[in-house]
Amino acid sequence: MSTTANDDSVARVARATAEGNLSESAARNIRRWLTESPFAPHRDRLRADIEQGRWQELDNAFFAVLEFGTGGRRGRMYPIGTNVLNERTIAESARGLADYVTSRKGSDAERSCVIARDARRNSKEFAECCARVLAGAGFTVYLFPEPRSTPLLSFAVRHLGCDGGIMITASHNPPSDNGFKCYAGTGGQVIPPDDSGIIACVEAVSEREIPEVAMEQGIQEGTIRLVGEEVDRAFIAAVVAQSVSDARNASIVYTPMHGVGESACGEALRAAGFAKVNVLESQRQPDPDFSNVPGHVANPEVPRTLEPAIEEARRTGADLVIASDPDADRIGVALPVGPSSAGAWTTLTGNQIGALLAAFVVEQCQKAGGLRPDHYMVTTLVSTPMTRSIAESAGIGMEDDLLVGFKWIGQRIDRAGPGNFLFGFEESHGYLRGTHVRDKDAAVAALLFAELVASLKDRGRTVLDYLDELYRKHGHYGEALINKVYEGRTGLEKIRSLMAALREDPPQQIGGLAVTQVDDYGRHESRRPGSSAPPTPLPEPSGDLLIFTLDAPGTRFAARPSGTEPKIKFYLFARTETSHLTDGAGLDAAKAETAQRLERMAEDIHRYIASKVPEETA
Repeated sequence: MSTTANDDSVARVARATAEGNLSESAARNIRRWLTESPFAPHRDRLRADIEQGRWQELDNAFFAVLEFGTGGRRGRMYPIGTNVLNERTIAESARGLADYVTSRKGSDAERSCVIARDARRNSKEFAECCARVLAGAGFTVYLFPEPRSTPLLSFAVRHLGCDGGIMITASHNPPSDNGFKCYAGTGGQVIPPDDSGIIACVEAVSEREIPEVAMEQGIQEGTIRLVGEEVDRAFIAAVVAQSVSDARNASIVYTPMHGVGESACGEALRAAGFAKVNVLESQRQPDPDFSNVPGHVANPEVPRTLEPAIEEARRTGADLVIASDPDADRIGVALPVGPSSAGAWTTLTGNQIGALLAAFVVEQCQKAGGLRPDHYMVTTLVSTPMTRSIAESAGIGMEDDLLVGFKWIGQRIDRAGPGNFLFGFEESHGYLRGTHVRDKDAAVAALLFAELVASLKDRGRTVLDYLDELYRKHGHYGEALINKVYEGRTGLEKIRSLMAALREDPPQQIGGLAVTQVDDYGRHESRRPGSSAPPTPLPEPSGDLLIFTLDAPGTRFAARPSGTEPKIKFYLFARTETSHLTDGAGLDAAKAETAQRLERMAEDIHRYIASKVPEETA
């Protein structure tokens, strides 16, 4: 009967492919799942989907193999499929990591891995699946049975001396998603050549059955060890040690956005001595649907997600709103615009938060006499150039030539020397001070921003005053972000088509300014449009990133596909000189000039996208 059912399903798949309802790549992967023994446990669900004619769902689930991006493996969950997260693809990921570590250390060597997870749907099941698989591969597994933050996992890898770590999370993605975030023994996310080595092992594993050890058996035998409080205490102590100010007079509304952040950000703020921390009750409990977050996408980059916390801050007269994303590795902040908390509030961009914290850390270290010329800060190629000006004015180093992804910042810290690392961030709201982790840390960021607010409050100043002072000193830097979302197989094709167009037929003008240079980090070449001169070599880093320099100082834009979401991102940068200004009205005019330039750039970029991808789905 099973053979007959399989034959019927294979025939239905063939017809769907011939009729154009299913791609060849999806059909190929589906046939494997129908006929090969490793996938037998999932066959009943697969047959049911085929009988119901769920071709769109099956095509999206099977048309490709979900790859590692800037944050590992992340995507939609679906019970079956190669391009989605389910127990089979999670098991393949865990066994691939295990096999790669074993190939490097040897099967007779002691091998260990620590596993944590957020509060998303299926995160507990996926984490336990990883534990069973790694124990089956001969590893000692340290498992957090309760939800924890991503930076805690990074810390735990180093603290426990493990060969690697796994974090089950999709960060700020929609409720439909989950992910497998893979860490090396450094506590940083895996980087080349380890990432490609792991992928190769995952591909090899996909051809065979994956042995597991039952949870109860692993715990009883000691191959699966449950961890918690001791690591938690050590992590919080390491975060509090990054304090740069004794100021504590700040009233804070904090929201974990239904994620795990209270155990990290909330605990760190309280342990550091901030007595007035009001955790937003409506978003306090972990909830995989993010029920009380506007739009149900808990992303602190999006201003409207902070609106409930801002309302609470108005009601209670707070000085500051801090929000962390569901796995508590990034923050968003909001501040009152005027002297009264009852009035208007504003949110800050990731670049503004990064520049503020960079300047504050530098200032505080200078006051303490602890700033040295060999100190350095780290950012990415698509983060605000204002940080370089801050570093240069302080006489310290600046490492700002990195691709998107905090794993590159972690790698640079290890290369350049952890002892001299001062501060690092990327524009997508990820920040780090200290060497207790090699990833962005919302707890450290929350502590530093709370100290910034409290320190300025003691001096009778506000964060917005401080930001304006930075603009007067360094110039007004403005940034904008365009996200174009393209779902599924056709969406992937649109993203690739748009990146190809940007390379082969780039815009000649954007925002009324000529494109004077194109830096292509995929082809490792720098080109001058309209010039007969051959391209000049562009050194590392290597990635699918294009940077277009425009004919105005400090003005450029960048384009890259996201490594973790089905979207292409455009990063816009502009700067207006302010050294000649003498009053606040002049600064307001400079801000308006920057904003207008960014707006004109955005309009032209949207027009260019529409001309190259006319049937876009945003």
